[in-house]
Amino acid sequence: MPALRLILAALFALGLAASIPSAFAQAPGSATSAAPGPAQAAIDSARAALDQIEATLERPLGEVELTELRNRLDPLRDSLGNALGTIEPRLAEARDRLSQLGPKPADNAPPEAPEARQHREEQTRAVAELDGRVRALKVQQVRIEQIAERITDRRRQLFTAQLFERSIPIVDPRFWVQLSDGLPTLGRAGQFLLEDWWHHLADIAGAGRLAVAFAVGLLAALFLFWAYGQAKRYGLYATPADVPASKLALVGAAIRTALERSLVMPILVGVPLLIIQNFELVLPRAQPIVGAVFTAVMVIAVTRGVMQGVMAPGAPAYRLVTLPDAFAESVFSSTRAAVWVVAVGLVALAFARVMIAPFAITVLITSLTAIGVGVVIYLFLRSTMERSAEDEDGGVPEASTATPRQPWAWTRPALWLALGIMAIALIAGYTALAAFLASRIAAAVVIAAVTVMILVLLDTVIGEWFGPSTVRGRSVSAAIGIRPDRLDLIGTLFGGVLHVVVLFASALAVFGPWGFGGAAASLEDAFFGVRFAEVRSVALTIAGAALVLAIGLLALRAAMGWFREKVLPRSGMDSGLQNSVGTIVGYAGFALVAGLVLRQIGLDLSNITIIAGALSVGIGFGLQSIVQNFVSGLILLAERPIRVGDSIVVKGEEGHVRKISVRSTEIETFDRATVIVPNAELITGVVKNWTLANTLSRITIPVRVAYDSDPDTVRDLMIKAACENRYIVQDPPPRVFLMRFGDLGLEFELRGVVTNVEYGLTTRSDLQLAILNSFRKNGIIIAPPVQRVQNPEPENGVPVEAEQLPPEPRAAEPTPPKAPGRKG
Repeated sequence: MPALRLILAALFALGLAASIPSAFAQAPGSATSAAPGPAQAAIDSARAALDQIEATLERPLGEVELTELRNRLDPLRDSLGNALGTIEPRLAEARDRLSQLGPKPADNAPPEAPEARQHREEQTRAVAELDGRVRALKVQQVRIEQIAERITDRRRQLFTAQLFERSIPIVDPRFWVQLSDGLPTLGRAGQFLLEDWWHHLADIAGAGRLAVAFAVGLLAALFLFWAYGQAKRYGLYATPADVPASKLALVGAAIRTALERSLVMPILVGVPLLIIQNFELVLPRAQPIVGAVFTAVMVIAVTRGVMQGVMAPGAPAYRLVTLPDAFAESVFSSTRAAVWVVAVGLVALAFARVMIAPFAITVLITSLTAIGVGVVIYLFLRSTMERSAEDEDGGVPEASTATPRQPWAWTRPALWLALGIMAIALIAGYTALAAFLASRIAAAVVIAAVTVMILVLLDTVIGEWFGPSTVRGRSVSAAIGIRPDRLDLIGTLFGGVLHVVVLFASALAVFGPWGFGGAAASLEDAFFGVRFAEVRSVALTIAGAALVLAIGLLALRAAMGWFREKVLPRSGMDSGLQNSVGTIVGYAGFALVAGLVLRQIGLDLSNITIIAGALSVGIGFGLQSIVQNFVSGLILLAERPIRVGDSIVVKGEEGHVRKISVRSTEIETFDRATVIVPNAELITGVVKNWTLANTLSRITIPVRVAYDSDPDTVRDLMIKAACENRYIVQDPPPRVFLMRFGDLGLEFELRGVVTNVEYGLTTRSDLQLAILNSFRKNGIIIAPPVQRVQNPEPENGVPVEAEQLPPEPRAAEPTPPKAPGRKG
């Protein structure tokens, strides 16, 4: 029997070993799945394309060639990503199957079946092959990113070289000599261009194509004229009402105005240009002129539409920003004039490029563009300058009330600074920099107007759909099932996130497309991209850190203002908790800004930790009180035994808590004096808080009346006075107690609870006046107080105080009748 059992066990083991490889052989993803496929093809294709791009980068390239090379990287990146997404799951499956087979048996262990060993070896090879392909794909991905960084660096260097390229300034007489020498060349180039264009129209296009193009253009003009008339009949360029019906109607009118002014003119100009392009009536080398003309028309139309929609000249009721009429009209006209100058300069540069004009012509066009925009900026600053009104005799300026500082006030010094930089750049010969700055200022104004329109639209829509007092807001609140105030809080937070997204996109639109990096470029690439022996200058590093600090603090201040004024009041928290949350969030934001500044400088936080550890001994001895107050402040903000607005008594000072910071607490006394109390005193000392649990407070009013007064009447009158006072709560009700039988009368005491401790003194005074008036009306006499006098004859040299009781009140004695004939 034991032999039979051994034979059966051996047969079972052999059958199980034979079934394992057959089962794995039928499973997908075995060693045969590692055959060459799309992954290897993607690797080979990417390797060949990247080799070609790297070889091309060895040659001097312009902006257009570098942009084309950058665009060729995107399909390669997508191809490698798709291949990697396909092969990585297969690698995970192969590793899982290999792990299920278990580790290789040890040398002293019983040998395993040959089929199992063979299958483990096959799976190991499959895992190694798939892992190799994954690594090869990732290597090509890293190579793509490195090449993209090289292209970006080349474009940044090219832009920096072009932007700071110095030429002979226009104030130099040598420039005008070069210009006079280049004018004949420009004339001949223009003549050649016209002759080539005429030859193109006569010989290549032909009379038949010209006739058909003329007919199609005529039909298009008639159709556009008819469509324009119909559009005007149905409200195009319609004058809005004097006052918008709602905020949503105001924003809708602004958007409609912007779209009408932005699209009509480009359509009217773009259709003829499209016909000319379709019939090939443009000289091939003159194609940039057509593109520049359409771009100029588009820029002018969009600027007019956006600025008219936001500024609403002549219709202040439809203005999206709070600006005076004269200022808004000046911004509108100045921006249009600046954009016209930039657009004309753009078309002129396209003509100069097509005609291969001398360099002096290009410098002249660029300089005139910068000068034109500079003159517009100067006239705008002069026209919007605030001047004090003077009397007609030209004497003393009239006294005027101080106007609050407007949010756009910082633009005036910024524009003056930009104007000075442009003037210095023109005089020094940096015409490209001056023209670039001029065009960037005009573009920034238009982008700011678009940003204002989008933000106002967001605020209006969110206020309409999330507002607790609007019809849509109440409908949404009922449909979702949350309270209207919570919906208002959600809308505020959602609007804040959208504001950040819009502002960030606007900043990228202003600082991003610098001509070398597209939307992904940044201001740092433009001005901090130059490296000297791959070492960044310390001055530039400090300037960058200062810029990050300034922007971070401004952003933190704006965010905290929005958080305190918009979010916290809608949260339903009390004022003390709002102050605690706002303070903690503010310190967290400041820590974040500080971390960004340290990162910009290049300091490692671990080094700061080591320094802090080294200074811990000094902190323990020299800064012990400061650290104690800091920790106590954190405890106050977290535990909140004292809140903003509480009425407290500490160290003999009584007042209201106005501010709790991490070091000290500000208390405003009833004398309107501010007392600064260290936080450690509030944690370790005894503090009386009148309003910690609630604002209720009890007051007592003692009253002494004569013995001949009716005690029931006295009690009823005092309770009635307390019940009629608006600050005395009725639960628990006010009560009157007969405290004692005094020497001079009956001593009563009124006790009641005031709704707020702040009204204690006022309530006491009102109750005493009411009790006095009611006693007088009912003939109740209030007993006078005890008078204390000094004994004129001191005992043993010490004056003795004696109580002098007032005379007992006596009834008035009748006057005896006079005797006849007797004088009184």
